[in-house]
Amino acid sequence: MNKGVHAGFDAPFLDEEEQMVMGALEEFEPDPDLDERKAEWQQALRNTVRKKPVTLRLQEQDIRRIKSMAYRKGIPYQTLISAIVHEYAMQRV
Repeated sequence: MNKGVHAGFDAPFLDEEEQMVMGALEEFEPDPDLDERKAEWQQALRNTVRKKPVTLRLQEQDIRRIKSMAYRKGIPYQTLISAIVHEYAMQRV
C-alpha cells in the first residue's frame, strides 16, 4: 500500500482506496425522507409479522428436550418451538 499521499490534517496519509472512501463520504447526501420511509417500512413489518400468544400442554420430557436444544443453539426455547411450528405449518417437516 502506498501511504505517501497527504489528504489533510485529520487524515495525513491515505492510500488510494481510503481516498476513494473519503471522497464518497464527502459526496454523500442523506435521504431527506428517511424518517418517513423508515416509519412506512416499520409499519409494513408490523402488518406482516404478527404473533399471537398460544397456550399448549406439552409433555414435560418434550419441553426438557426442546429447552436443551434451544440452549445449545443459543436461543429461547419459545423461539425454537415457534420455528418448529412454522416449519410444520409451511409443510417443510
